[in-house]
Amino acid sequence: MEYKRGKAEEFFSKAGKKIDELFSEISSSNISEKLELKERLQELKRNKESLEKDFNEFTDDNKEVFKDIADSFEESFEDIKNIFRKKKNQNG
Repeated sequence: MEYKRGKAEEFFSKAGKKIDELFSEISSSNISEKLELKERLQELKRNKESLEKDFNEFTDDNKEVFKDIADSFEESFEDIKNIFRKKKNQNG
């Protein structure tokens, strides 16, 4: 769960940096291009913020599901380790 949140935070951080870099490039372009690009950039920022908000809400709403999946994975992993150890001990 924390891994997914970390990956998402990394994604949003990179997206923010790319938007900032694009904004810097737009600042040096001619005026007619600037107006359209600034509008598109604002839309991109809104979409990023909306996606980030939706992801955080989804994560919060599904914490218990993620916990259940993680617990199930851990149990399965332990079962596999135990089976492997038993087979190893049987075979010497």
